[in-house]
Amino acid sequence: MLGYFPVPYQDELLYSMVARYAQHTGLIGNQKSIVREVFSSPTAVAVPDLPSHLSSLVNNLQLVWPTSVEELIKSFTLAPVYLPFLSQQQASKTISSMRSDSGGDIHTRSGIAASAIKQQKYFRYCPQCLKEQQMEFGECYWRRIHQLPALGFCSNHSCLLEYSPISFHPREKHLFVAANEIKLDSSIRHIALRDIEGALHDRYEQLLQASQFKGLGCNRWTLFYRNLAVELGLVKKSRVCHQEIHRLLKRKWAGTTFEDQFNYSENNYWLTNLFRKHRKSFHPLRHLLVTTALVSELSVTKLLEKVRRLPEGVLVPSHFSKKVTVQNVAEYRYSWVDMLKRHPSAGVKELRSTERGGAIYAWLYRNDKSWLMSNRPKRKVNSQSHYAVNYRDWDAKNVAHLESVYEVMANVRNRPRLTRTRIIKELPRSNSVEKHLPDLPATSQWLTEHEESVEDFQLRRLRIAYEQMKSNDLEVKRWRLLRTAAIREELVTPKIEAEIRRLEQS
Repeated sequence: MLGYFPVPYQDELLYSMVARYAQHTGLIGNQKSIVREVFSSPTAVAVPDLPSHLSSLVNNLQLVWPTSVEELIKSFTLAPVYLPFLSQQQASKTISSMRSDSGGDIHTRSGIAASAIKQQKYFRYCPQCLKEQQMEFGECYWRRIHQLPALGFCSNHSCLLEYSPISFHPREKHLFVAANEIKLDSSIRHIALRDIEGALHDRYEQLLQASQFKGLGCNRWTLFYRNLAVELGLVKKSRVCHQEIHRLLKRKWAGTTFEDQFNYSENNYWLTNLFRKHRKSFHPLRHLLVTTALVSELSVTKLLEKVRRLPEGVLVPSHFSKKVTVQNVAEYRYSWVDMLKRHPSAGVKELRSTERGGAIYAWLYRNDKSWLMSNRPKRKVNSQSHYAVNYRDWDAKNVAHLESVYEVMANVRNRPRLTRTRIIKELPRSNSVEKHLPDLPATSQWLTEHEESVEDFQLRRLRIAYEQMKSNDLEVKRWRLLRTAAIREELVTPKIEAEIRRLEQS
């Protein structure tokens, strides 16, 4: 539990807060001690954009900052920029990885690793922003908005961002470096920003503040861009006019720092793929470049809400008759899905008897039958268990089984630590036991009484180390005991220290 943690600044990266903590506490030279204190794990990695171990951090902050994992993700990471454009499964797994102590695959899960738009190699900063921070707060910090890929300017001061010497993904995995360590250059490279560039910067900031944690999915975004093409008159005979869209956006972004994003490639042009069926998620920059230029009247919040209201898990067929437009399909599908939500227990017959239900069903049956058949009300399944679980009997059998195997487990000389999880694995139906422990009080009590704490485990290892030294005629020394027992100096408790003295004197 931490007794101190820096107060966060506006738009600050969580990485930056940990780096300031290291400076304020004097631990800047001992990076592993920092991650152990802050994240309760020696394996936590200094990841600036999508950090993990957040549940552990929240637990450690309870005394000084009663926050939540959701608040940390929303306000102090770059996750809000990526999550809306992922599938629900991708977004869920990304958040789960950030919560847990196993976040090594976050960038793969989120699609960042495979994106054509790569993350910058070094932290970026606005010199004027850092000067203002130093004057107001007496220290500097890393801003989130400045670490977004391909956004190389500060809209507040109309200047280019500068690259620091601080690596964004350093080889030293536990290294947190504060912005205070930058040697500020007095020169500021001012640029003349066009209105559309300022609008893009504003939309990025809106996206950072968004609370859309669920991925909207490829199908919703497919339908959104198909509808957008229809609304703009960029569809002819049910075909999207890709070349016209290219020329329009090329003209909109001409003379800006993003003009090269619209270099046409016949084989694999991202803009063409964006207005086709989405087979993968696109980088947020791609979405913002298009929507900033074509639907500037929509705020990011309204844009995401519009996409969220579209039918989930459906795709627009490639071809319809001349009388059927993409817009027709979207409207009828949305109406049908809305009826399913308003009448969750109703069957097809009941839905058809509602107001407009029969007409909607008939239209979809004639024009979009395959989709309708896959989006009918699900059959009701009797979820009631075939038998009632006798928890009292199960509880007693668990305790009896544990009593019979514990003596054997405990007498294994070089056994691993007997944690609660390890002991439960000895039980039949171990997975079910973990899920139902609140219903198994005797089992839970037995585990509490017999599980081995970290301190007890270390004491046992000390005694084994002592016996090894005696058998090898080695002098019993404190340093030798710690090394043989694999106990770090900073983890030595008074009880362990007392045991070391006893063993040295025996």
